[in-house]
Amino acid sequence: MISANFLKFGFNRAISKFKLSLYLWLIMFIISLIIIVPVSYEVRANLGHLAWTEKPLLPFELNLIEIFLANQNLLASYSVFIIIMLLFSALLSVFLSGGLFGQMLSPEARVSFRDFLVDGCRHFWQFLLSLIIFIPFLLIFFLVFRLLSAPLKLWSARAVTEWPVILASWLTVLLLALLWTAFRLVLDLVRIFVVGESKRAMAAYLSTLRFLHRHFFRLWSLYLLIGLAVILISAGWLLLVKLLSPTSPAGLLIIIILSQAYILFRLLARQVLIGVEASYFSARKGS
Repeated sequence: MISANFLKFGFNRAISKFKLSLYLWLIMFIISLIIIVPVSYEVRANLGHLAWTEKPLLPFELNLIEIFLANQNLLASYSVFIIIMLLFSALLSVFLSGGLFGQMLSPEARVSFRDFLVDGCRHFWQFLLSLIIFIPFLLIFFLVFRLLSAPLKLWSARAVTEWPVILASWLTVLLLALLWTAFRLVLDLVRIFVVGESKRAMAAYLSTLRFLHRHFFRLWSLYLLIGLAVILISAGWLLLVKLLSPTSPAGLLIIIILSQAYILFRLLARQVLIGVEASYFSARKGS
């Protein structure tokens, strides 16, 4: 029952601050256009001489990996641009996370784009430092994953039928997802400590580890419950998209609209998760 209260609080907080998802979606959409449009133009310009049995509506329906391997100079003129934009996108992600956590943890019910940007600036450096400190945790993550997945790889290598191989691959993916959520939980709580408790990055990590020592499995179970709901809804969305044909303009338009709606859904789910984590932390930080 208590867990349901945390989930309800997180959902209500996300819905009341749904504008944050709109801000994030709009920024991501604009940045994606800046990156994709020149690349799309370059692909069309260089592949326009090819004969198509049916002209694709999108150039990215092609197997771009094979195309780039066959013509490695295809995007040479945009390589520096792409690298710069990827670096910019990584830094922008840190900035947006600062704005998102800042507004989600704010007691103010009102959300404004200006306050979102101010929080992004306020927490940028501590969030960036927290990511740098997170690098050793990533190394531990990969080490633990390799150790735990080793028996599955051994079982798959010794299999005489295909079913153990398939099952082992599924279990490996499941193991990877479970471990990643556990380590991602650490980073989320660090950010909550930075924003909610005004702690510096290193102090936030120490406080997070102490807090998770007492509350890890309870909070992790809430994280996994939200993740399961997202997976089920995503599966339903994927089945719906599969029923549509991308070869017709109407079908393609509907797929694009559904894709953007799905991005908004994932952003809202992220807000729900932060709301649940913040609610649990607020209720248990003194225990």
